Amino acid sequence: MKLTINEIAERAQVAKSTVSKALNGQKGVSDEKRRQILALAEELNYEPSASAQALASSRTGSIGLLIPHEAGYSLAGAYWSAIITSIAQVANLHNHSLLILTPATGDDVSGPVEAVIRRRNVDGLIIGAEKLDPRVISRLIEEEIPFVFIGRNAQIQHYSVDVDNLGGSERLVSHLASAGRRRIACLAGPEQYLYTQDRVAGYRNALAKAGIEWSSVIHTDYTSEASREAMARLLTEHPDLDALYVTAGGEFLLDCIDVLRLSGENPKRIGLGAFDDYRFFDYIDIPVCAVRQPLREIGEAAAGLLFDFLSGRVPDRMNHVLDVELVLR
Repeated sequence: MKLTINEIAERAQVAKSTVSKALNGQKGVSDEKRRQILALAEELNYEPSASAQALASSRTGSIGLLIPHEAGYSLAGAYWSAIITSIAQVANLHNHSLLILTPATGDDVSGPVEAVIRRRNVDGLIIGAEKLDPRVISRLIEEEIPFVFIGRNAQIQHYSVDVDNLGGSERLVSHLASAGRRRIACLAGPEQYLYTQDRVAGYRNALAKAGIEWSSVIHTDYTSEASREAMARLLTEHPDLDALYVTAGGEFLLDCIDVLRLSGENPKRIGLGAFDDYRFFDYIDIPVCAVRQPLREIGEAAAGLLFDFLSGRVPDRMNHVLDVELVLR
């Protein structure tokens, strides 16, 4: 007979939540205590509660994708749409349906999480990790609901699928520099997001390697209004900038192009780069170099991780980082 998480906690003389954090790789547990709990679990042939729950008769036949932004913001673009498609396809192969969860307003995911806990309507969750309150994640751990991340979180270490944000950013900006650009500005996303920090770090690394001392970084929340204001500010403060790197793409880059045109600037004079590639970049008359993310593979890998848990397997790696492709135009 296998032990439960409560029995592990009793033998280790710690709280149930401490055992959950240790088994799931979460912060908030000392290294010594984590080693003790993991050793005890291995010695006593403990089966992780996430697996036990998934194998129980109360299985719902559904998994959830929790996107940490309200639907009008997140589902309008191509990024999440492509990932949703690939997750749904993997879920179908496992005879599961996919439930999309978003906050009613803003990016407070506590409401959807509490609804999942109350209704028990999914077997596990895939969660966009860029902006999460650790208290929300603690609730999932305490309730023994398995989950994996898309992206990484600066405060929470957990099983995740991400892309090479730093390396991709460095390659793109290095290309702009190799083309003779010397005043390359960076329009970046929210500063607290880990992927933004990595992409800005890649930007700075590329400039340093090219021997370029000039730099300019402006952060924005990626709304159309904020992006336009940031672009106008860049043009006012640096009228001689010769390249722009936007740490996202799509509508945000188009907003920047609109501001360039309205200012009387010729957008073709400025080298443009974006961390995200879109098909319509092939059809506009302004060349845009881009970092193409493997969106299908991101969704497939995240769903694969979750179904590993639901099938009673513990993944061999915690962080899966996928390569990106540099698209030159």
